[in-house]
Amino acid sequence: MRNICGLLALIFGIGGIYCLTNDYDAAGLLMLVGMGAGLYRGQLPQKVVRKLDVSQLAEAQVDSALEDWEKARLDYDRVEAARRKIRDSQLSQQLGLMQQEAARLLNYVEKHPERIAAANRFIHYYQDRAAGLCEQYMELEDTKLETSQVRQVKAQLKETLVSFDEAYSAEFTKIINNQLLDMEAELTVMKQSLEAEGISNTRQEMNGEPVELNAHSGPPATGIGRKKRPRRGAVTKVGQHSLETVQERLPVPDDLRASVLMQKAIMSGLAIALGTLGAHKFYQGKTKWGVAYIVLCWTLIPTFVSIVEGIRYFFMPVDDFYEQYYR
Repeated sequence: MRNICGLLALIFGIGGIYCLTNDYDAAGLLMLVGMGAGLYRGQLPQKVVRKLDVSQLAEAQVDSALEDWEKARLDYDRVEAARRKIRDSQLSQQLGLMQQEAARLLNYVEKHPERIAAANRFIHYYQDRAAGLCEQYMELEDTKLETSQVRQVKAQLKETLVSFDEAYSAEFTKIINNQLLDMEAELTVMKQSLEAEGISNTRQEMNGEPVELNAHSGPPATGIGRKKRPRRGAVTKVGQHSLETVQERLPVPDDLRASVLMQKAIMSGLAIALGTLGAHKFYQGKTKWGVAYIVLCWTLIPTFVSIVEGIRYFFMPVDDFYEQYYR
């Protein structure tokens, strides 16, 4: 919805300027009003309500499943809100990785609501405590106290949170394993049925290499639960109390990449074509900056600055844009 509003604002804005420069004042002003409406609607917080489909669950399971899903969704939002306010860049990066693990798990549960009971420990223990610890860390940062006790508690909170994405992965792997066991049993029955009809895997017999599905290894395609080397952006432990960052960049979740790329293109277009009016700043929710651009538009300074910003947005790596500007 946000990208659609931004795209409409870009179209209306360009159209409005074209009409004004060609003596179609009424149409131009109307289109500029449409641009303003699009920018206003686009900069508002986008709240996506995800509902769990419980139509396939037994009646006795419905209430519990919905309650667990609502708690999981709210705790995810609590962690995300804290992540964006925490000033410690290392911890913020690690929480981003943790949120990606949580998102993968929640996406899976949303597609397989019958398995939400298997995610009980993740929902009621790990994610609940992660949200509480994040909020406690944020509150300590807000006090701006730097006593030895405050620093010690913050270090302990940070070190605890660093391992949470691994805990999330382990829980996800356990949930997946149940499905793998069911798949393995189904495949065994199917193989026996085929063999009874005289059908066999001749390629397998020729190679002499049996194909086995190990339900205890986790899903190999996702790499969940396997950490052979530090991931990009991961915070790793060094010794007992120190932390270091492998790389200060949060990778874009796969399911958001298309949306991030579109928002990146829209912001670049707004800055280059309508930056004199501060359109890209309004779209980002930076209203004061947008007003400043309008006030100074007669100096042409906003025009040059916004063109540079638009080019920067366009050529900025998508991971950097996601972390700095995507909302």
